[in-house]
Amino acid sequence: MIAGLCMRFRQGFVGWGCVAASGALLASGTVLAHRPARAMNIKQAWDGLMAATIPKMSPDPALVVAQPKIRRHSVGAFRNRFFFHSHSEYIHSSTTYTGLPTVTDVIDSPVRELADPDGVPFPQAFQPSSSRAYSFMNFGTRGFGSERINTSFSFRYRQDITHVASGSPVLTVLNTFGANRRLELTSGYIDVNGLGSPGGKHLMSLRFGRQSVYGAELAAIDGISASTAIGPVSLALFGGRRFTYFSSPEQRAIGGGSLSLRLPASSVIEYQSFFYVQGSHVVMFRKRLARSWSWRTRFKAIGGQPVDLGGRVTFLPPDGKTSLRIEYFRKLSDHDFLFDHSINAADNDFVNRRARLRLGPVQPYGQITLAARREITRQLSLGSAVVIRRLTDAVEDAGPFATSFWDWRGNSRVYPWRHVEVIVEGHLRSADRQSPSTIAGISDVTRSGETRLLDLSFEVRRSLLGDRCIATVGGFYRRLHLQNRFVTVDRARAIGIIAGAAVEVAPRTELSFQYSLDDDFFLFRPSIEDSQVLRLGVRWRY
Repeated sequence: MIAGLCMRFRQGFVGWGCVAASGALLASGTVLAHRPARAMNIKQAWDGLMAATIPKMSPDPALVVAQPKIRRHSVGAFRNRFFFHSHSEYIHSSTTYTGLPTVTDVIDSPVRELADPDGVPFPQAFQPSSSRAYSFMNFGTRGFGSERINTSFSFRYRQDITHVASGSPVLTVLNTFGANRRLELTSGYIDVNGLGSPGGKHLMSLRFGRQSVYGAELAAIDGISASTAIGPVSLALFGGRRFTYFSSPEQRAIGGGSLSLRLPASSVIEYQSFFYVQGSHVVMFRKRLARSWSWRTRFKAIGGQPVDLGGRVTFLPPDGKTSLRIEYFRKLSDHDFLFDHSINAADNDFVNRRARLRLGPVQPYGQITLAARREITRQLSLGSAVVIRRLTDAVEDAGPFATSFWDWRGNSRVYPWRHVEVIVEGHLRSADRQSPSTIAGISDVTRSGETRLLDLSFEVRRSLLGDRCIATVGGFYRRLHLQNRFVTVDRARAIGIIAGAAVEVAPRTELSFQYSLDDDFFLFRPSIEDSQVLRLGVRWRY
């Protein structure tokens, strides 16, 4: 057998290689005769046979590029693992006034000792202009020190550059603080990935710090979250302390999680929980019916009371040119949160304990949604959506913020020429409100509010300089119909225009500007003729 192998290898190799290989095989056979046989795969057998056949060649120094050795904790390693993104804006607002008083009869006149018959003098409410600065930055590392560790920190800073007077139309929440500036840590966390068995199974990921968590509710916490997947089972848990910017809640502890199980036949069942003052629980079931069809149903309960029930069927073919969504939703009871999970927490902040506007309870209703989109050609795509909502008791449950309605939205995206994009959108909403003429009490506002709303907008985008510059121009038109016990208003309108551009001046730097001009509804702001806003921004990334 050895001689036969040598005859075959003599055709491709020199004679001394075959002799050396034969000697190696004979020697190995002698050794194996005195030792227990070990299992050897085909790769190990060929490596042993060819070990002494072809000599190892040293690389040509002229063809080898010296690679600098970078230590994991060196400055060079940190630069390769570090990222930084920032966005800063200068915002200037100016307002032109009509000379008329406000709806509360405030006039632009100096305060005198005697009462003014034309109205209440308060010139601060007619401030012509103001400026402020805004900045957002996000930075962190990816795999520095360990491939399993990532970090990310985000800050937001806002400040008034010019003084904003009390009653000014450009007042914001920033002006409720004495210094008129705010520095906020929006997120800051450390990710540790890949914790688990050395074989790579049952891996767990941990996140420590300020983060947003997704359970039955969306919440922001200072705490820890963990997620893992074991076969068809996925588990996520979170817990920590609720952090706030503008309140001091008495209850701070938040916890929850989710558990999902992949079932046969492309099905998934998932349970989500959230605990803060009251417990929220969500059960979802998803199933792929066919290649392009999928189905989802969802049930939610708060504090042991059923709140939501809904189902959705989605059609999305692989080519992505067509999409269709049919959805039914039912608000089962009025035990839902008025705003979000934080509404039931006791607030110890003195300002927030003052009386405020109450929007009323969330009334039960049923809702149907139909949304479709189609790419007609490569230059034209159309989309439309219709929502129909009906209150369970249209008479007893109706209010200024709760009513039956139907809502339609449509949009088109057109590429008439190269590097040009045109977007046109329309919105029409009609509310089913009863006539306010039959109201018995003067304080009854259940039938007050808008009855019809029309929105039209367009936007044209043009890319220049090899797509390094994008210019935008657009506008909108809004018409409103409303009613109350004393007056009915038809066709109150507001219009506006917008223009801007973004230019990439360097691979990591982008400059932008945006200008807008619009007027407000004369019914609500008769003293304002128009408002202008100029934004100058810079984006930088590393």
